Amino acid sequence: MSQPPAGPPLLTRPPGQQVAPPTSGRGGWGALVPALALPVVMVVVLVAVLGIGRPSRDESLAGAGDPYHPSYGASGYDAQHYLIDITVDGTTVGGVTEMTARATHELAEIHVDLALPVSAAWVDGEEADVETWPEHDVEITPDRPVAEGRTFVVRIAYAGDPLEVAPVRGVRTPWYRQGDEQGAAGQPESSAWWFPANDHPSDPALMESRIRVRAGTQAVSTGALVSRDIGTEADWDTWHWRASQPMATYLNFVVVGRYRLEAGQVAGRPYVYAVSEALPPDQQQRLLAELAETPQWVAALEEHLGPYPFTEMGGVVPSFPFWFGGLETQTRPVYHVGSLDDPGFADTLLVHELAHMWFGDHVTLERWDDIFVNEAWASYLEWVVAEDEGGRTAQQELQRHYDALAGRADFWRVRMDDPGAEQLFATVYERGPMALQALRNVMGEAEFTTLMREWAQRGGTASLEDFVAEARARTEADLDPWYDAWISGTTAPPRTAEVGLG
Repeated sequence: MSQPPAGPPLLTRPPGQQVAPPTSGRGGWGALVPALALPVVMVVVLVAVLGIGRPSRDESLAGAGDPYHPSYGASGYDAQHYLIDITVDGTTVGGVTEMTARATHELAEIHVDLALPVSAAWVDGEEADVETWPEHDVEITPDRPVAEGRTFVVRIAYAGDPLEVAPVRGVRTPWYRQGDEQGAAGQPESSAWWFPANDHPSDPALMESRIRVRAGTQAVSTGALVSRDIGTEADWDTWHWRASQPMATYLNFVVVGRYRLEAGQVAGRPYVYAVSEALPPDQQQRLLAELAETPQWVAALEEHLGPYPFTEMGGVVPSFPFWFGGLETQTRPVYHVGSLDDPGFADTLLVHELAHMWFGDHVTLERWDDIFVNEAWASYLEWVVAEDEGGRTAQQELQRHYDALAGRADFWRVRMDDPGAEQLFATVYERGPMALQALRNVMGEAEFTTLMREWAQRGGTASLEDFVAEARARTEADLDPWYDAWISGTTAPPRTAEVGLG
């Protein structure tokens, strides 16, 4: 994810209207009945919110153990594949999603994250009981426990309006709708608004989406376009997308509307670029021209990071405004229309989101407090590529940022190894790349370059601690002062060589 350039706040959607309850103005029983009913209503609300009177659940299975978002994800199984089969029509999104997974221990119940109402569920073809809990947790109980080590298939039927769903703990709603255009893209959560999943980055899986929409409407997602079915139903088209490499759930996305698509191949890699037709024609052309620079920036990044890790490329620009400048949705980043149409910011934005294909997508954070392994690296590659293009060197950027921020005590209070859920994206875009250039200074050019390239190629989930351990293994330099200053410190690092500022 990248932040938008400086400017007015980006609104996700208009605030909802509040309607005052009607009053009768009468006394007697008319006033007494509401008074008597109030305690009853409060009890009902408490029962619904707190789950009083509900059957107990296995709390150890109802989350992935993330310290910032404990309700996200699930435990007890390893998701392997999702087949998302949905219809998007007006305000309703619904269908059936099939999850194939392997039990890591015996499962009497299976948990997934889904914000939309569930109508039925099946485990290995047999109907199962369904219980919904707060914070988008759906509990599925098969007739018989799933044995440890066994591969099983869960099918879930659901439907609803994603905009009627409240986000968890104030996270921004990841579903957007503007006119006849809508879709999901967000971080740290988005999948629960359109398909059930183990919604935590620690469990990437293969994914494919079959999205049924009104004829003449496009549905765009990640991976390769397998087929666009325009013949079987007169009034409907089904767009089938398939990812060839595993992805974290938040890296999948869907947008539906009237889009101008351009597709082809560059260097043997297929690409799909999509721009909303709700935008003026001249702006559509400018945005497609920006997206067409994707292969050249991928090639520039390959010079430093090694081979591009995926089989497809692309980019999407909806008409509705996001709160972020861009999001690293796998193989096909989603870009904020104003950010990509800003000539002073577009190249930086493209480099940042495409760098995420290595750092964030191919190497995926293990927990949300590991955001450094995503955003520090993507931001640092902005500096590296700008240096290649004749701009300021990465060392000059380090000095420039340090000089501007050294006196900002509030900036340094946010630790890189534990920024906190509310400060997840607060300082990592600046402090992160500064820390990496300082590490380059401490390790030396050759060792750091090898570390960067081999880390980018490793794949799978990884933590900040994994990265630091890898760096220590590749140098004889003492990295403790660097770590204490840049990663766990809460004050500005000193201007000394041992922390990379000498």
